[in-house]
Amino acid sequence: MIFDPRIKENSPESIILEILSRKPKLSSKEIFEFFSQKYPEGMTIQGFYKVIKKMLDDRILLKEGRIISLDSFWIGKVVEFAKTIEETYLKTDANTANILLDEGENKTYEFENILSMDNLWAHGLNLARFYYSQHEHHDKNAYSRNYFAVFHIARAESESSTLQYFESSKMQWYMASGSNSFLNTLPTKIVEKENYHHFLFDFEKYNQENSEHQIEKNYWVTVIGDFIFEAHFPNYIFELLEKIYLDTQNISQFNADKISQLFLEPGKTTLKISRDKKRAEIIREDIKRLYKEEGK
Repeated sequence: MIFDPRIKENSPESIILEILSRKPKLSSKEIFEFFSQKYPEGMTIQGFYKVIKKMLDDRILLKEGRIISLDSFWIGKVVEFAKTIEETYLKTDANTANILLDEGENKTYEFENILSMDNLWAHGLNLARFYYSQHEHHDKNAYSRNYFAVFHIARAESESSTLQYFESSKMQWYMASGSNSFLNTLPTKIVEKENYHHFLFDFEKYNQENSEHQIEKNYWVTVIGDFIFEAHFPNYIFELLEKIYLDTQNISQFNADKISQLFLEPGKTTLKISRDKKRAEIIREDIKRLYKEEGK
């Protein structure tokens, strides 16, 4: 029932809760006006009132005359529940051990499609963020390098949520992308967050200057503290993705759904998670250097 901006179809109840969490004490008519803007599937006024009545009966909502608000007792239970799951899932070593590895450890996961990989990737980034909200590190910001910043145009809601969590931990996200394509100019226009710094670097020049440590196009890496997240797509999907980037020259040709559909296509996708203080520092400093070279 909790509203999640990462998904396209939230339940009516979750949307109503999201509205009232930000705008307390509204009439049913006012809630419906906001609801209609946030619920693209559409709902009749009768159907909406049925949902409201059920939430009143369940003592989630409270009605005072014509005004509706969240029930204070229910709010207390939600706060208590949030504290419980934080202790159970974020602060318990047993539930984070496969992601928050010990120094020198690494683990590789295989997935049937890109979407499944990206879900674990986002989960891992958030665990690393939370870890460094509790532990010291000289640089707690996130640093990424890729050829295409594909997730920030195809899964903008999910990436914006990650950035909100980073913001709550006073973290910046620096992302270097190697393709000088039209689509790679869009991320900062789609994801409008002050703590998101996306910039382009010369991929060919980079590989010429780093002949012993060249990077491939089909490779995504993000570093947070000493944790490293590295992903590879199925080759045939990357080739289709590269064609989309080459063929899209302006905003009228941009189709985020076409890219998102590729994330559902079958094909071996890998995510390697490691904890390597020395290597993480090398990658981080490399991205910092690229950021400075681009005049940022």
